[in-house]
Amino acid sequence: MTLLHTAGSDRSRQSAPPPRGGPGRWVAGFGGRAFLIAGLAALLGGLSGIALGSWLAWRDVDPMAPDRATTLQLAPTVLPGAFEDRVDYYGRHTFWNPYSKNTLHGGTGVRVARAHVTGAVPAQAGPEEVAAAVTRQMRAGGWQDVHSAIQHSPLATVEVTGTRGGYLAAVQFTPADEVNPATLGFDLMWAEPPSQPRYTVAGGLAGALLGALLGFFTSRRWRRHGRRMQRAYVSLCSVTLLMLTPACLGNIPTAAGSLMANTHRNGPGPSVYWGGFVIYGAEPLAILSVLPILAIIIGCFLPPIATGRREPETARPT
Repeated sequence: MTLLHTAGSDRSRQSAPPPRGGPGRWVAGFGGRAFLIAGLAALLGGLSGIALGSWLAWRDVDPMAPDRATTLQLAPTVLPGAFEDRVDYYGRHTFWNPYSKNTLHGGTGVRVARAHVTGAVPAQAGPEEVAAAVTRQMRAGGWQDVHSAIQHSPLATVEVTGTRGGYLAAVQFTPADEVNPATLGFDLMWAEPPSQPRYTVAGGLAGALLGALLGFFTSRRWRRHGRRMQRAYVSLCSVTLLMLTPACLGNIPTAAGSLMANTHRNGPGPSVYWGGFVIYGAEPLAILSVLPILAIIIGCFLPPIATGRREPETARPT
């Protein structure tokens, strides 16, 4: 009996594949689940870092929209003709989201407010003539990155944008139709901070790195526990993923602002500012995700807990 057992053990040891060396052994040591969790954590961390970097870039910008005196002072450098001596504001005077009464209804990160001045429409001028006149006026007035766009469908509209001294100007022209008269308006808002791309990229990279390290560390530490604790770890990771995903997806930069939030930023370039929190309920879920994350971190420092079913010991041969 002892000899057969010994022989069987020798055969099993001989038939077992030799341990792999190099990267293969390193990957096998961590396990496939660790890499899956680290990848998801890196994705969520990167998207969260994008929003945080954008917030850091905007922290020095005046939270109020441009005032009346500044708007009227800049209007002659933008509008080619006369304009009204009145300034209207779209939404609120701040660039916070006016559709969010409180944080439970979404975020406060949509930069929509702007100062508006109505200008006189040039007589018998078409979209091309208005775009050319506004472009010349803005370039002569010291505006940079002046771009014009003419849309012919479904309605013929003109939009000319430019930046100057931290401000973003947008002029819209709509020709007259059978019902409405022609309109020419000048909107003034804050331009994207020069540090926005740098802070956004740095925040995304730092968030992805920290997320990956957290995923590797927690997965490695939780492997010391039993089966029930392992299932609890997977459940906590799943809950965190479900809570953070809506807010994080909204922070993906797009030309309109972010994937799920239009910042109404006229002109080219993304302008993410916690865009994911604009979705109803995304912000409280993102805040509550701190609880499962803390539970995961606490579990890393608990002593090994073997809560799984232990295998029955076999009788030793005599």
